[in-house]
Amino acid sequence: MTKTPMLAWWQMWADAAQTGMRFWETMAASAVVIDKRMPMIDAGMRNPFTADHVELSGMVTEKAQAFAKAGESLAKDMAAMQGLWMQTMQDMWQAGTSQRLPSARQMAARGDRAMRLTDSMIGAGGRALAPIHAKATANAKRLGKR
Repeated sequence: MTKTPMLAWWQMWADAAQTGMRFWETMAASAVVIDKRMPMIDAGMRNPFTADHVELSGMVTEKAQAFAKAGESLAKDMAAMQGLWMQTMQDMWQAGTSQRLPSARQMAARGDRAMRLTDSMIGAGGRALAPIHAKATANAKRLGKR
């Protein structure tokens, strides 16, 4: 089902608001995780033989995995946006150099591309944040029970 332009417009801004909420949830979860892990790190440095090696070794790998997924998401979005951007620039060049007004079909296609580009730009951050948010909130929930 294709979204109507008005629905797409409102959905895009709802997604942006959701990304903002997830950003703050990630920050709050990170504070909980840091608060719980700092004593573990301290204890591990004081006596490596009694350290929580499972927890300590997971700290780096989980972050690396989450940030790798975020980077992959951004790279994919950037490639798609570059294609839309190039098409938009072609539209602008054609509109500026043509000696006639664009047809309704051309205007609709240009508007659709511009909307998809805007939606992609707004949504890219949320998609990149998703794996980091998931890991941070899961860790906060798990460590908060300790």
